[in-house]
Amino acid sequence: MPRVAPFASRQLQVVPSGRRVLLEIAAPRRRRAGDWTCAYRIEGLGPDRTGTALGEDGIDALQSALAAVRRELEPFGGRLTWQGEPGELGLPHLVPDYFGGEFRRRLERVVQAEIEREARRMKELAVPGGDRP
Repeated sequence: MPRVAPFASRQLQVVPSGRRVLLEIAAPRRRRAGDWTCAYRIEGLGPDRTGTALGEDGIDALQSALAAVRRELEPFGGRLTWQGEPGELGLPHLVPDYFGGEFRRRLERVVQAEIEREARRMKELAVPGGDRP
């Protein structure tokens, strides 16, 4: 990605050195063919890693770019952090649409159920006895 003002950026750190890794995402752009692109750049892990993701619209291109950045960072595993927890980059795995809407909705229900289960567990830890008066 050329040196332009990014649409969005995030700074990660290498654990334990604290060395900075910069993620930059450009604003999605519509191409003449009608589809969209979204460029990204990762700086601080050797040579800059750059790429361009495609999408049906601007949001699709942006989501594709975020997924591409996540894939680029996977080999570094637990050696990177966003807010202090090694391996946590704040880039959640997106549920793909290419298996169809029913597949995506099924996975979203599983994720929602796990979120609710973890919230109940955390509440019980914070308040002895949970919801009991």
